[in-house]
Amino acid sequence: MKELIREVITRSIIDHKGNWSDLLANRYFEEPLVNFAGGDDPIFEEFKEIIGPWHKTPLEAYEAVHGEESWRGGTVVSWAMPWSKALRDSNRRCTDRPSVEWTKAYDLCAKVLQKEVRRELLQEMERHGVRGVAPADAEWFRIMDAPDGKTSPWSDRHVAYAAGLGTFGLNSAFLSVKGMAIVLNSVVIDAVLDPNQRTAEHHRADCLHFKTGACGACIRRCPAQAVSTAGHDKTRCMIFGYGPDSVRLAKERGVEGPAGCALCQVGVPCEACIPGNRH
Repeated sequence: MKELIREVITRSIIDHKGNWSDLLANRYFEEPLVNFAGGDDPIFEEFKEIIGPWHKTPLEAYEAVHGEESWRGGTVVSWAMPWSKALRDSNRRCTDRPSVEWTKAYDLCAKVLQKEVRRELLQEMERHGVRGVAPADAEWFRIMDAPDGKTSPWSDRHVAYAAGLGTFGLNSAFLSVKGMAIVLNSVVIDAVLDPNQRTAEHHRADCLHFKTGACGACIRRCPAQAVSTAGHDKTRCMIFGYGPDSVRLAKERGVEGPAGCALCQVGVPCEACIPGNRH
């Protein structure tokens, strides 16, 4: 079942007709990393303390769609879509706003690619008698205000940590074995599969800043000054990457929606790998 899941996710991304840039002569996203977390892992209860009481456990996410007492255990499937080198190169050259191709890649993800991959995976699971839910597509999913900025009832970054895909950087981005130039996704299914183990010592173990007290490359890469040694200012980041000026820029580029940013995820030591020797 795990190999089937990996195959469906990989095929849905690699073969997607939108996952191609004529300008880059390359894909936007390469083959994904796919990991699994136990649906009843206690860490999901911990997220209610770390993120907020509004963050759903897999049980809550599943039963919100399939009804009370429908959960009999299951698995959270988490995957990371690494940016292609060509896409990383295009954004690395930028310092004030993201590249045109990154804006197009972000728009593809936000409107089409992620949803279609989640849908294809859940449809394939149904053909094998497995039910599931894509939290990001559920009626209850929404972006909310929290004391430290925007939040939601399902964090793909925290889910990825639960599944052993990596850790967090100073800029709050997720650092996988393919680096932090990635896009994360997840679904919950009611098949009980062997989970991946978390091997990091703590949730920031792979970030050079927290390893050595130095680095800070993501601070220098942030045009909004939303990253500092104190951490990540989510509100300042959101306004810059998704606010009115970003929407206007995207429209100039032929895209309806924000232009995005992610400049702090390239031109840094952890762009495409984990610095050091943990992996």
